[in-house]
Amino acid sequence: MDVIDPGRHPRPDLTELPIRLSRDTAAKLLSRYFFEVSPRTLERWPVAWRQLNGRAHAETSNLFAHAEAMLAAAPVVMGGHKTASRQAA
Repeated sequence: MDVIDPGRHPRPDLTELPIRLSRDTAAKLLSRYFFEVSPRTLERWPVAWRQLNGRAHAETSNLFAHAEAMLAAAPVVMGGHKTASRQAA
């Protein structure tokens, strides 16, 4: 298992997870392994959804790939107070 981010859970083996996930289950897994996300947010993700027994399901590999792409594209923002040299500029 690869470590995605220090302090986060290691990425699970996709063979140990279901092939398809409902939005509720997907939101829980993505929040655990990547970042907080709600089932309503997943409605807007550009992932193919299948209606099975009245619930939307998506391929687990597609969901994880999109989450990794979003995480890689997110800008790094430095926090903290400005130093005296930066305030004078």
